[in-house]
Amino acid sequence: MLIHCPVGRRPRPDCPEYEAIRAAPPQGCRVEEFGAYCGLVCERRGATLLDAVAGVCAEIRTGHGLLMTDPGIEKLWEWSSDGTDGWGADVVGQLLRMAAEQGPERGYKIEDLVRFLRTAAGPSQGGRSLPRW
Repeated sequence: MLIHCPVGRRPRPDCPEYEAIRAAPPQGCRVEEFGAYCGLVCERRGATLLDAVAGVCAEIRTGHGLLMTDPGIEKLWEWSSDGTDGWGADVVGQLLRMAAEQGPERGYKIEDLVRFLRTAAGPSQGGRSLPRW
């Protein structure tokens, strides 16, 4: 699920800004209403869940000007270490998309967010994360 949930506004699902995406959703996607929000249910392949979601989000952003920030996850604090395609990947994807929208709203550039992730996460060792402290 990809839901358009912009910061500070709540466009109705039948809003004219969704006409184009309703008429021509990305391949593998269908438009649906999620309560008070408009969104898509998509099935796409990618090397990982994040790769697949990023590709669809980029296509929607470029083609329709919408930043899809919400996959409908309500309990972001519930974590799972089920790999790159499970519930944990959904949570990571939601947090990253929220940062992609809210960072620029607060004056950060995307490069600032990438730098933050690289700096905060630190180097990895052999593909594994450093120990937690």
